[in-house]
Amino acid sequence: MNHNSISEIRDLLDRHEIGLKKRFGQNFLIDSATRHRIGSLIAQVLPRPLPGSGEIWEIGPGLGALTDELRALELPLRLFEIDRGVIRVLRERYGEDLPIEGGDFLDTFRGLPAPGAIVGNLPYHSAGAMVPRIVESGLAVPVMVFLLQSEMVDRLVSPPGCKTYSALSVLVQSHYQVERAFLVPAGVFYPRPQVGSAVAVLRELPHRPSREVTEQISLLTREAFGQRRKTLRNTWKAWLPALEECGIDPGLRPEELQPETFRLLAEHLRGVPGAGQPRAVRDGR
Repeated sequence: MNHNSISEIRDLLDRHEIGLKKRFGQNFLIDSATRHRIGSLIAQVLPRPLPGSGEIWEIGPGLGALTDELRALELPLRLFEIDRGVIRVLRERYGEDLPIEGGDFLDTFRGLPAPGAIVGNLPYHSAGAMVPRIVESGLAVPVMVFLLQSEMVDRLVSPPGCKTYSALSVLVQSHYQVERAFLVPAGVFYPRPQVGSAVAVLRELPHRPSREVTEQISLLTREAFGQRRKTLRNTWKAWLPALEECGIDPGLRPEELQPETFRLLAEHLRGVPGAGQPRAVRDGR
């Protein structure tokens, strides 16, 4: 199909009696140059051979605009789509060539072997839940490439000290090196969203935290950034002895701490050997 043609997209949706649902954040990418740029980026950052199950997972394939780019890579591909009408379109287009997991990704990915990569044009309304859930699940995914709302990418890449630095920033940066690859204007989508987008690349860090430490990081960040104007002395009262043992100043505010410091405290609280030492000592410097 011609993914650049709004009229063809409308005709296809009408034929399958698909009404676009705002809660699914359905915005179709109608610019071939942008699709090719994203596809080329994915091809560039993929580890070869793909570890884990050897699959690429695509979340929210829609009518298959990015899927067609991914198929050119000739690698195993698994699709995750929530809209039943859109699933009918995908099955009509691809037959049994591609496995499709129908339903909410937050439910359907559980129990599947970890993929070699996860990519997708994530719905604006649910991306904020999907990305942390993937990280917290313990899936060791080497690389992820997402087309996201620009504001969310700002949070993912934000350094300490910025207003956009948040619990999400700390959680993701504790596991991944995050890069804003390029901006995507609203005009390349149908329907046109009210906000701009950007492509983010997440590359797994060499030594990711264990799932238990990840759970502790999530707890620490929720407590801290839930009252971000307060100092750690007031938000982490139960953990003040641990702060002292880790050499963390309780007079600081959460946005002043590096992701590594959150991880240091989380490891200490989880009883990881050597976690109570300052990072430089632990790294032998």
